[in-house]
Amino acid sequence: MISPSAQYDLVFVGAGHSHALALRMLAMKPIPGVRLTLVSPDSLSAYSGMLPGLIAGHYTLDDTHVDVYRLCQASGCRFVQASVTQLDPQKRQLQLSDGSQLAYDWLSLDVGATPDLSPIGNDHDSVVPVKPVASFYTRWQQLCRDAGGQTPSLAVVGAGAGGTEMALAMAHHFQNRQQPAEIQLITGGELLPGFPASVREKMRKRLQAHNVALHTHSRVHCDAQQQLQMGDQPLTAQWVLWCTGVRGLPILKNSGLECDERGFVRVTESLQTLSDTRIFAAGDCAAFPTSLPKAGVYAVRQARTLADNLRAAIQGQPLVAYRPQSRFLSLLSAGGKDAIASRGGSLSVAGHWVWRWKDHIDRAFMAKFDQHLPAMPTAPADPDALHCAGCGAKVGSDALHEALAGLQPVINPGIEAGVDAADDAAIIDWPAGQRLVQSLDFFPAFIDEPYLFGRIAALHSLSDLYAMNARPHSALANITLPWHHPRLQGRDLQRMMAGAVRELNAAGCTLVGGHTIEGPQMAAGFTVNGQADPAQLWHKHGARDGDRLILTKPLGSGVQLAALMQANSSHGAAFHGPWLDTTLRHLLTSNHMAQRALQDVPVNACTDITGFGLLGHLYEISQQSGVTLSVDCHKVPLLPGTLSLIQQGVASTLSDANRQILVHCQQPQPVDDALLTALCDPQTAGGLVFCLPADYAGQALQHLDREGIAATDIGKVLVKDRPDHAAILLNSGHTGSV
Repeated sequence: MISPSAQYDLVFVGAGHSHALALRMLAMKPIPGVRLTLVSPDSLSAYSGMLPGLIAGHYTLDDTHVDVYRLCQASGCRFVQASVTQLDPQKRQLQLSDGSQLAYDWLSLDVGATPDLSPIGNDHDSVVPVKPVASFYTRWQQLCRDAGGQTPSLAVVGAGAGGTEMALAMAHHFQNRQQPAEIQLITGGELLPGFPASVREKMRKRLQAHNVALHTHSRVHCDAQQQLQMGDQPLTAQWVLWCTGVRGLPILKNSGLECDERGFVRVTESLQTLSDTRIFAAGDCAAFPTSLPKAGVYAVRQARTLADNLRAAIQGQPLVAYRPQSRFLSLLSAGGKDAIASRGGSLSVAGHWVWRWKDHIDRAFMAKFDQHLPAMPTAPADPDALHCAGCGAKVGSDALHEALAGLQPVINPGIEAGVDAADDAAIIDWPAGQRLVQSLDFFPAFIDEPYLFGRIAALHSLSDLYAMNARPHSALANITLPWHHPRLQGRDLQRMMAGAVRELNAAGCTLVGGHTIEGPQMAAGFTVNGQADPAQLWHKHGARDGDRLILTKPLGSGVQLAALMQANSSHGAAFHGPWLDTTLRHLLTSNHMAQRALQDVPVNACTDITGFGLLGHLYEISQQSGVTLSVDCHKVPLLPGTLSLIQQGVASTLSDANRQILVHCQQPQPVDDALLTALCDPQTAGGLVFCLPADYAGQALQHLDREGIAATDIGKVLVKDRPDHAAILLNSGHTGSV
């Protein structure tokens, strides 16, 4: 088989305006042989132009943020949700906040800026920087909740465009709720420096109308007792929003890249860093040869130059220069649905019609990221890159050895030969009197991030051991890597096995070996061995009349992952990044915690919820135990957005097959069809369901809660009077969600 393969990794760090637009541009015309990866700590990226409107209450969170998962799916780009903690240009490697490493061949930086708190220090709990936006908005919501019916006292430091807009947005927020608030706008200079006098005058009137106290030429600093001062007076405010002065992120200066005095990485006119021709930078983090304001309008205009020059640099072609505009349209929001417009001259206009103009421009910009891109052309295949089947499909030894060299698996007693030995098989000395509990799982990747997929694949495989109350002992890996250059295969294998070993080590499970081949798509699985006292094993055949059914995780991962894979299809608009964040958080929760929590509680039967869905696995308990299971459907927890996705037509490929279990179910009252689909939804790394005596149900829920498991009592076990009675009774009601 001939298959196109990637030879280079182009990694984007940060999901700012420049990168979001550049990714769309590169998606329209992919660079042959180049694989794209975006690294960002958040699944939503704020559009700064609409942030004041979000605070004022004109927009929702979705209106003002780019969904990074959806952007990456539409752009054919891998998404790694993490922060970069260290950049090593010599090794061309990034250290990530999840403990993993990510190598690159070409790198682009759009990481923004961080507020410069040096005038006051970093030890003031009342001071909230406006950046990063994600943490600011969380604090803002908390402030609004805490304020209740009281009068909040707020101070905004910095009377540039951002600070002034924010002060008016907060004032409008409270006025709209008829809640009094004391708001100050403080600056060490003039209001709106650099803007025409007519804009300053119009904005000054709006500040007065919103009862915002303006203090000009008043520098905020700390006194000898580290108390905040405004000029020579104490700054009295419960909450101080810092909107003035920014500096570069520490990772830039610590990388050894040449930076300016404020820590921003120096670039040429082509946005290429002065220190390294393989690294580019755009947006606020870049120090352009001629000084530019830290404004989103420049980041947006830099996107075209960045995309063109990344393509040119990789293909060995001449670069072009970014020419910043000398004048641009400035639209400042003014609290209510009111705005002020200017274009560098002395004239300005204002009013509600200007806000509608600004709103139209902002919504049109955001709409770009909800539009489906046309099908991307396939990059030309290398006619010499034939991929063999059989033993020839095995990944090369150099890539394999390099990827595994840094792994440090835990070593359990009795491992006589494991992954560190060159033997053909592992050798294990099994303890006397213990049962060997063995299971195998293997499935294609549903997410293209190897480290994350490796973690989930390991947890999914280990779950079978926990469902039988066995202790993990050892594991064999079975890995399929996509047809790429061996250098990229080695990187993927290293990240995937690093993620898997992280979870195996946490479980006390020794990786003793495995097998790696190449194929059309990434896949992984593990054969896991566990040991258990035969008297302590849990089975599916012990459920008894009166037992309660305890479920440890919400359902819906199959639907959520299907929505992710369909994000650039007709169902793309249904997909929502924060829903997937919640889904992944549950997938990465080990069932070991639930197993450990119920060691002192009598468990009559147990199973984990995986490919057959909740009803399919409950049917197995029913058949093995000879009982009927009564499920209170309205109590079954669902992942957020699950019913919405199902109602919009999103479903896992196994959904129809799993719904055949409904012939073994009885509905005393009709159950909503979308809920039935959720109950049949195939789960990856799903939770455990326990059957245990009713007298112990409360104790079990308490023990699970102490382990951080939000388990739910979803029903009970009944006597099956006749063989032809239904295996499962489905009691209708309103669905629950988490």
